Amino acid sequence: MGDIDARFSCDYHEARARFRLATAGMEGGQIEVLDGLSIDWAWSGPAGARRVLLYTSGLHGVEGFGGGAAQLETLSLGADVATMYVHALNPYGWANLRRVNENNVDLNRNFLLPGQAYDGAPPAYATLDGLLNPASPPGGLDTFWLSALWAIVTQGYGGVKNAVVSGQYDFAQGLFFGGKEMQRGPAATANLLLDRLSDRERVVHVDWHSALGAFGDRTLLLEGAVDAVAARRVRGVLGEGVRTWDASDSAAYTIRGGMTAFLLARLEGVRYDGLTCEFGTYPNLKVLAALRGENRQHHWGGGATPPTHPTKRALVEAFAPASVDWRAAVLRHARDVHAGCIALLSAD
Repeated sequence: MGDIDARFSCDYHEARARFRLATAGMEGGQIEVLDGLSIDWAWSGPAGARRVLLYTSGLHGVEGFGGGAAQLETLSLGADVATMYVHALNPYGWANLRRVNENNVDLNRNFLLPGQAYDGAPPAYATLDGLLNPASPPGGLDTFWLSALWAIVTQGYGGVKNAVVSGQYDFAQGLFFGGKEMQRGPAATANLLLDRLSDRERVVHVDWHSALGAFGDRTLLLEGAVDAVAARRVRGVLGEGVRTWDASDSAAYTIRGGMTAFLLARLEGVRYDGLTCEFGTYPNLKVLAALRGENRQHHWGGGATPPTHPTKRALVEAFAPASVDWRAAVLRHARDVHAGCIALLSAD
């Protein structure tokens, strides 16, 4: 319990204070995104290292509880390689118990490349928006479960999944909205990472997330246009369970505007392996229901929503369960992934 309590913070502000304490003495800095809310980063190891291990957390706000704990766990282990830690990529979302930022933008759909347009939505999304974001506060008769199951029966699970989560740019109050322009946090993050990493030989990157997969399990995904050689290299060290983002995979999906795909494209000349590590929580529909309820309350609930509101509590539980077993599993997975990534970074 001691390790769990020392890693899992009660809110964003405690997590930031713990990260700063754990990285005291390292090179680092802060990027203020909004008043009192910052992205913090630290660097451990030789400044000119050719190979770098990168850890990022909190891109999806409330998912920072698990991701921040994983980061603290890796910090406690140390590494014989240069390591960069970037904490709370979406401080607004974490501090306000949202998955999105202050503009309702899903930041892992916001990293579009130059020339890519911030518009469009999967054709089926428009037919589902009324189900996902009804223009009324939560409460009363709600047919979400029946309607969602009917959509799956008529459109297929894979079709519904990919229409909902791949990213959309037309429904600003909807779920998985990628924005109309690159947001301040992603722009600052991109500038920081490209400045620090563009001249390296090798970068292994783990972006910590939660909710995808079975409760207490972990899923490792390689995102972006990863070729077969890179996939074999990663699987050769981290195991055959590493998945690529694939619309036909029941445990994965394709997305637009993902951070690791952005870095893969922009870090030209760098052998970059960008991994999303998901800590599994609850079945997909239960997680979607929690997202829907919090989003509905935020837009149609008639005012600021306190952290004790049932929709906030449900969202936190969906992405950061209170279960001691789940939290212990996160720390265990963090240690295993850390060891594997050091081995991957050292491999030819």
